[in-house]
Amino acid sequence: MRMTATIDSTGAVHLDTDGETTQENHSTVGDARRSVMATAKALAEQTNQDMQLHIEDPAGSRTFLVGADGTSRQESAAPATVQVPAESVATAERAAAPVESPEPEPVPAAAEEDLAVAPAAPAPVESPTPVAAATEEDQAVAPVAATSTAPNPFLGGRPSTARTAAEPAAAGNRRESLPSFVDRPEVDAPAQHGWRGALNQLGLHLAPSAAELSQRQDEAAVSAHWPGPRTIAVLNPKGGAGKTPTVICLSAVFARLSGGGVLAWDNNNSLGSLGWRTFDAGHESTVVDLLGRTEHFITSEARVGDLSEYVHHQPADRYDVLRSDDRSGDQERHMVTGDEVDRLHAVAAKYYRAIVMDSGNTERGANWQAMIGHADQVVIPVKSVDDAAEGASRVLAALHAGDEHAQGLARNAVVVVLCCEPGHQKTKAKELAEEFAPYVRAVATIPYDRALVEGRVRFTAMTPATRRAWLRAGAAVREGL
Repeated sequence: MRMTATIDSTGAVHLDTDGETTQENHSTVGDARRSVMATAKALAEQTNQDMQLHIEDPAGSRTFLVGADGTSRQESAAPATVQVPAESVATAERAAAPVESPEPEPVPAAAEEDLAVAPAAPAPVESPTPVAAATEEDQAVAPVAATSTAPNPFLGGRPSTARTAAEPAAAGNRRESLPSFVDRPEVDAPAQHGWRGALNQLGLHLAPSAAELSQRQDEAAVSAHWPGPRTIAVLNPKGGAGKTPTVICLSAVFARLSGGGVLAWDNNNSLGSLGWRTFDAGHESTVVDLLGRTEHFITSEARVGDLSEYVHHQPADRYDVLRSDDRSGDQERHMVTGDEVDRLHAVAAKYYRAIVMDSGNTERGANWQAMIGHADQVVIPVKSVDDAAEGASRVLAALHAGDEHAQGLARNAVVVVLCCEPGHQKTKAKELAEEFAPYVRAVATIPYDRALVEGRVRFTAMTPATRRAWLRAGAAVREGL
């Protein structure tokens, strides 16, 4: 087994272990050396194989033999060399007479303990031609290097403060060129999952895998706050297309990662199921009850805690639910009008950052049209069956045929394809995702999960793969907000 570590002056490490590469970041070169050696010993002991470790860093190159018994010895070492550009040499020759450069002293092989704790020694310089020795007067007036304007990836994309031989600078400006000791490049936390995370539990400092980095990026996107409230409308006129699970899961993703302030609102005049599939808060309030108090809640005297009488908080998933009127039988159900949606939305926008609305199935209803007017983003769920796909296609076409606002919603739409059965439905879901992709901004696919099919929906009851898929869907929605 062979491991090669390349360490630059910032402490960044490129690690190649038998062809598998990883990236690590450390605060110093010394920390990077110690981490690489610890990693090599751990892998040698774990695999019960001796390992050849080759390290390239600013102090030179070294090769170690790391044994499966935890021992190590250095096999070879070579000092780092720096080539001086010819034009710099020519400039120096014009300034003074050349003198001979002494031969560099041979560098002794360093012990493992020296490699781990000693700072890197200054590297000798190979000069292709003799370089003049500058006098004290020359040093006082010699030009200093100019600041490079090229972006430096190790400084988070900011221009480098390294100086190149170009323009003079006054001695009084040296203070401005000093580095900051707190403004450092942002470093990813060590791996938490997989074999890298397991080794990190032993005290190593391995970088996360590409999959873990992707998950962190999605989590960062979903957790980021935006200015002002945003409304997400979940649309599909076909009943049973997956609207309610989509509302619940997107609400949970945003609430769990962004710190709350999320309302799931059932805007269904036909006995919506959002209330059935979530937990009640010890009361039976619905939109009808809140409609009687909207004027109070938009005043300065209203308190956010008073809303608890009208919405149903989900303790584990941290969002609130505004239920639709659930009266049935001989009781006359209240049909919410467009004006009433406007009043309710004014209250919701005052107290919540994100409002996720379940549209119901009546796209010609006044409450539907008012919801579209408030929407900043539409999400179109599609169960992996043709009739649900047809409903999604029709509502997308209706948006394209609408006014400028509706057309913008269509272009920015996200389609969520849900596998409604295990097994062969994966192929159907993939086909539907490919068919919708050219017509919307993003498509996310959710695997089959029994926790989405029956009973109340709780985010923690889903499999890790399903939760990861909903996180990706949430990040796709967030990109449009």
